[in-house]
Amino acid sequence: MDSVIHGIGLLLAPKTILVMVISSAYGLFVGAVPGLTATMAASLLIPFTFFMDPIPALASIVCMSAMAIFAGDIPSALVRIPGTPSSAAYTQDSFALTQQGKRRWFWEQV
Repeated sequence: MDSVIHGIGLLLAPKTILVMVISSAYGLFVGAVPGLTATMAASLLIPFTFFMDPIPALASIVCMSAMAIFAGDIPSALVRIPGTPSSAAYTQDSFALTQQGKRRWFWEQV
């Protein structure tokens, strides 16, 4: 149990959280631009992680990748152009629902 608490402490360090926020913003930008993929964003982020400690480096890559895949759904639903290849499967359905005004935000689902 001490290892889990120590790991959570390493993850919640201010430096790690700052790196995660910056890499999430980078992933949001890359994912929302059609044609730029999460794999390409990871390959561009890797040289910056060479000079980081291991925990912030891994956290930045994971956060950036998750945010880029999530953000690929934004142009998919709004302009019918998938932002990432993983968003291509349901582009037509999400765009049709958006045209009908059936988009729901997470705070409206209560």
